[in-house]
Amino acid sequence: MASEAQISVGGVLFPTPSEYTVNFEDLDSEESKRYISTGKLNRKRIRGEVMKISLSYKLNTLTDINTMLDALKPVTISVELFLPNEGVRGTKTMYANKKSFKYKQTKAGKKAESFSFDLTEV
Repeated sequence: MASEAQISVGGVLFPTPSEYTVNFEDLDSEESKRYISTGKLNRKRIRGEVMKISLSYKLNTLTDINTMLDALKPVTISVELFLPNEGVRGTKTMYANKKSFKYKQTKAGKKAESFSFDLTEV
């Protein structure tokens, strides 16, 4: 059985992340408006519980990061992951954003330290 934290992106199995955060957000229409005079919100929700996950990895090589970046390149991607609100593994169409990595220069060359990104349900 796969780890609840493990994901597969476009058929590429990613390593188990060091941090995994799940958020569910509502998507509001352009008609949603907060009135300045009263502070009240006139809300027009389009869709509830849009899943967003933030993942962080502690990696050793830039090759690992490049492999993951290549899998995250398409505009939308098929992601197999644990769906916490359903209690099962499933597949969602998502997009990747806020990709960030850190590396340092050593005598032996560049050494990766961390890689993080967000996935948002389409």
